[in-house]
Amino acid sequence: MLPRITRAVAGFAMTMVVVAPASTRADDGAGVPALDEATFLQRVRERSPRRAVFDERRHAADAAVAAAAVLPNPLVFYEREDVASIENSQDVLRLGWQLDLAGRRGLARNAARAGAIAERASVDRDVLLLELEARTAYLDAVYARARVAQLEAARTELATVATALAERARQGDASSYDAERATLELEVLDDERADARRQLEVARLRLGALIGEPARGFDASGSLVLPVRPAGPSALQRPDVDAARARAVQATREATLAGRTWIPKLELVVGVMAQAQQGSSGVGYVVGVGGDLPIFDRGAAAAAKHRAEAKRWEAEARSLATEATGEAAQAREVLVQRIAHAEGYASGPAARALDLARRVTLAYREGDRPILELIDVHRTLRQTAVRALELVYEARRAELALARAQGRVP
Repeated sequence: MLPRITRAVAGFAMTMVVVAPASTRADDGAGVPALDEATFLQRVRERSPRRAVFDERRHAADAAVAAAAVLPNPLVFYEREDVASIENSQDVLRLGWQLDLAGRRGLARNAARAGAIAERASVDRDVLLLELEARTAYLDAVYARARVAQLEAARTELATVATALAERARQGDASSYDAERATLELEVLDDERADARRQLEVARLRLGALIGEPARGFDASGSLVLPVRPAGPSALQRPDVDAARARAVQATREATLAGRTWIPKLELVVGVMAQAQQGSSGVGYVVGVGGDLPIFDRGAAAAAKHRAEAKRWEAEARSLATEATGEAAQAREVLVQRIAHAEGYASGPAARALDLARRVTLAYREGDRPILELIDVHRTLRQTAVRALELVYEARRAELALARAQGRVP
């Protein structure tokens, strides 16, 4: 029985050397379809429920430009006057046309174009956030799957040890305390594994929700590797900054448009008139010019309002650009530190735990160490391996945080 335990603990040490590869099944989720990252992201772009919202927002912005460019409709009037007692009647048909002497339609179209640019930039920002959310969800699923696989491998070996010790205790070849201690360690590991499996299930359902199938889970077949260390600061590409600047341009153009209110809106009227009076009749014409009198509203208040809006959006753009620069610098520093931490932990505590496990395993084979000491060492080995996995995961999340700050996908 002793050789069986020795082989089990030796295998237990070796299973904690590396994180679970992508091909390892994390659990018994048979029938759960697995997606690589490129396929998943493509499905998000094509099937996400938010895609229709983004498309409609773009269409609405384009429609606003088209609406601003439409010419006003002509006005048609018909009048009839009839005095029966003196056989006097008159029919008048008039056609009115609004004259744009101030260039209001062109200014409104230009303002709408700036608004459409701003809306498209806002949509681009939301598309970027959706992309990063999808990448984060996929990373969460990869990490949850790898963690479950790591714990599953550890449990398999520990269960072999616990079973062997229990059998030896029943035969009187080992202390029942040793068997109980191994069983307790197995139960603690089972609790940790159950928690990891719950997190994996939630991560799978989140992938399904992002591609429009909230009741169906999807597995992530990717692997968890450290990101590349950033070479240096890169230019920001923030759509929200572009949107704020476009809103400022739109407000400025609307202020110019409001400033033309003092120019009257003229209306040209032409028409035909038919008149009949006491047995005689005749046909004539009607010509007229009219319009509003900008006495009370000369556009000063509206222009001041739009100028204030322009200043507000200019300040918003400057603020966003400044905050983005600081956010990107901080995110880059965090990423560099996360990578260094993960590398240092892998070459330090994780490597030492593995070396210690190998030495204790060898000493146990020679009878110099008790089984409890071996179990304690391998618990530490399991914890350091899971922690090393977590540090890689945190570095990958830091990479996504840098991408968000810079306004681009990694």
